[in-house]
Amino acid sequence: MPGAGRERTPDAGRQAQAGSSAPALSVPMPSADAGTPRASSLDLPSAVPPAEGTAPASAPRAAETRQVVLSLRQLGAQGPLALRGVSELQGVQFGIRSDEVVTGATLKLRGAMSPSLMAQFSNVTVTLNEQYVGTIPATEGQTRFEGIEMPVDPVFFAEDNRLNFRFVGRYAETCNDPLSGLLWSTVSDTSTLTLTLVRLPPQRDLSRLPLPFFEARDRQQTVLPFVIQANPGNDVLESSGIVSSWFGQMAGFRGASFPVSAALPASRNGIVVATADTLPPGLSVGRIEGPTIAIVPNPNDASGSLLLVAGRNGQELVSAARSLVLGSRTLGGQQAVVGAPVLARRKPYDAPAWVPTDRPVRFGELVDPSELQATGYAPGALRVPFRTAPDLYTWRRQGFPAEIRYRAPPGPIVDLAVSRLDVGINNIYLASMPLAEDATRRNAWLPSIFQGEDVRQVLNSGDASTARRIDVPAYDVFGQNALQFTFDTRPLGRGACAGVPGDLRMAVDPDSTIDFSRARRITSLPNLAFFVNSGFPFSRMADLSETAVVMPPRADLREVQAFLDLMGRLGSQTGYPATGVAVVRPDQVAGVSNRDLLVVGTLDRLQAGADLLRTSPVRLEGDRIRIALSSPIENMRRALDFGREDRREAAQSILQGAPASGFAALIGAESPLARGRSLVAIVAGGTEALQSVVPTLNDPEQAPKVQGDLAIMTDGRPVSFRVGDTYTVGHLPYWLYPSWYFQDSPLGLVAVLLIGSAMLGLVLYRALRRRARARMREIES
Repeated sequence: MPGAGRERTPDAGRQAQAGSSAPALSVPMPSADAGTPRASSLDLPSAVPPAEGTAPASAPRAAETRQVVLSLRQLGAQGPLALRGVSELQGVQFGIRSDEVVTGATLKLRGAMSPSLMAQFSNVTVTLNEQYVGTIPATEGQTRFEGIEMPVDPVFFAEDNRLNFRFVGRYAETCNDPLSGLLWSTVSDTSTLTLTLVRLPPQRDLSRLPLPFFEARDRQQTVLPFVIQANPGNDVLESSGIVSSWFGQMAGFRGASFPVSAALPASRNGIVVATADTLPPGLSVGRIEGPTIAIVPNPNDASGSLLLVAGRNGQELVSAARSLVLGSRTLGGQQAVVGAPVLARRKPYDAPAWVPTDRPVRFGELVDPSELQATGYAPGALRVPFRTAPDLYTWRRQGFPAEIRYRAPPGPIVDLAVSRLDVGINNIYLASMPLAEDATRRNAWLPSIFQGEDVRQVLNSGDASTARRIDVPAYDVFGQNALQFTFDTRPLGRGACAGVPGDLRMAVDPDSTIDFSRARRITSLPNLAFFVNSGFPFSRMADLSETAVVMPPRADLREVQAFLDLMGRLGSQTGYPATGVAVVRPDQVAGVSNRDLLVVGTLDRLQAGADLLRTSPVRLEGDRIRIALSSPIENMRRALDFGREDRREAAQSILQGAPASGFAALIGAESPLARGRSLVAIVAGGTEALQSVVPTLNDPEQAPKVQGDLAIMTDGRPVSFRVGDTYTVGHLPYWLYPSWYFQDSPLGLVAVLLIGSAMLGLVLYRALRRRARARMREIES
């Protein structure tokens, strides 16, 4: 799909059917954090938060029909749909949930057209799945149109749908230049599609998992309530974290939220995690005889379903959770008793959502080849999203080689002299690749003095297939990335009466590659930006087998929700469920000294764990956070490092002005239990502020503001500081350590050179003095 990209992740459970294979439109899709499906679903949460004390319903609800209003932006548009003479087709793709059917639909459109268009020859045609819906007529001298309503036949809807807008325009009766600025129309992304939906009878079968609890077509945030009894034990929290990370893995770019309650959901679907003696009343489930996975009716909603993960004790409960996330494809029926799965030991940096760093990676491994196709003279950006760990290091910051293969029409169709392919990463320009054939470079590798590229061109059947090599700067590669390719072409013969081919196609070859194998693994921590972008360093092991989560001694259910939301986020960043995570309380941390620590809770409940921050200047004192002032030695060291500023007083000022229960903070430090291990604490003055942390991290506008080793959040807006020292994790060959240590410290390098020169001078001085004395003795003798 032009302007869109999909990052592949492992198929975690059977999802809904794949999207249509028909050509996609040139509407950019949202940046994928992990696995973007071909189609999206409606703005419908998969479940609603539970209601406390809701009485079980004795009969199915009468209201099985509902109406939703969705804007084109909610359906996937990244902005207004811009239609031009050379880019006449735009649209959106969306899906319908498998447990609902459309019985009525209405489009309400607004936008604008060029006032220079001739009304009798100009319009915008609307189609759904290639079925005619209606026409937006042009009005001479009038620009805006608004309130145009079009009924849509429900028969046109399928599981995966394409809503297209095709522009036809003329500003003169005879000849028209398709590149003229007079030919344009825009459909506003605030235009709406109103749907009347009827829920279908539930199909409760474990073989359909993750349906109905997760819909691959749903492009909105996954909201899935968890039912957990008050004061849950470590095993219950571990099991819930494993399950939430699995759903977070599948949710990917959508994000996931897991409201927690001790009561069953008032409607729709939910997850119940419990041992046999803590099962909520009203569940129609047989006797628990081992690790059990079941889908049972929701007593409060006959059309709703509950996924039960249970066991006779905590150990069996963890086994059931692991079997669910690792072996859901083998399940069937409404209830199954499973065994303890054998967990394969993971390797560092083997997260399925991350690109391999030991070989070149084909673009076809990252996105579907159809998403590398472009149509028209200005088709919009093609995107290749990918994730990687942020601790990549190259000697002298060398870039990562990428071989870009692309195909474009030959010269008789487009003006190759001015047509080009622009390449960027993360909205940062990298290079422009001309489509013109250079005879001096044909069939040869030669360096380009203008762009630092290697070029190879081969002609196949009159169609130019080109491969060019560029270097992607290491400093432009983060945890979450997207390569962007934009074809900018012009017709060979432009003019009012010149014939211009309309069906122009170009492509980036899926055999194009990017290679990270020259990178080493080393970085300086703490760095909260790494944690936000890729979950690092916890995500270094995809199953979180080297991570321990420290929860308050008596965790509130809202603190549990913050923990589950965080596990879901880590699952989306690694593409793998957290089957190896451990949950402990502050008095149990000695048993997990060899793990990285993730502390979650409110300040008043975490006082027993305040000592975990003893390696940081940040202190937890009651319901407040205090920052220790710098010592004289630290001030002297900072004075010698001109690039470092003391921000402790500024951070303390913000903390003092923050409301006691209305702020949250992310704190990074080295673990006090083991050198080289990390600690990240997510704390807040109140539970509401704690619950707002993960939504803030999911906000693309606010997340980049989280940096350094301290981020203070008030009203969902973070302010970041560097208040403590850094430490190094990773390894390098011994000959690369000088380059690593002095890469950001030129003054330190100068000091070493001066000291070395002085020492060498002293050695030479003493050697010459000895030689002079020896010669004097020879003369005297």
